[in-house]
Amino acid sequence: MVVISAGETPIGDKIRKKLGSPSLYGTRGYGAHEYGAGADYFGIYQIRSEGGKQVIVKLPLYVPTNPQTEIQQANRQKITNGVIAWQSLTDEQKEVYNEKAKYKRYSGYNLYLREYLLSN
Repeated sequence: MVVISAGETPIGDKIRKKLGSPSLYGTRGYGAHEYGAGADYFGIYQIRSEGGKQVIVKLPLYVPTNPQTEIQQANRQKITNGVIAWQSLTDEQKEVYNEKAKYKRYSGYNLYLREYLLSN
């Protein structure tokens, strides 16, 4: 276990300061050790470029809904059927899709699933 004493900066923080902040989208949490037990620093943050500077923006909290409509359920079933169809292919058939997708931005699995969903 690494123990950092008060006033000591971790090596990762020193490197990040020299390289600058990465472009990211995700969650960031600050523990009670730094800001207090009830601090409202947890949430989803986004780093944006505004006026040539990077600005960290906390996004509003939301609870996603899942209405489970008939259309949504039908699309989920199509995807399930496509995955089952991929799993039933032989290794040679999968290799054909892997070769076709070699110079694209997705895998043979994603190419197969794309073609399957477009044809059904």
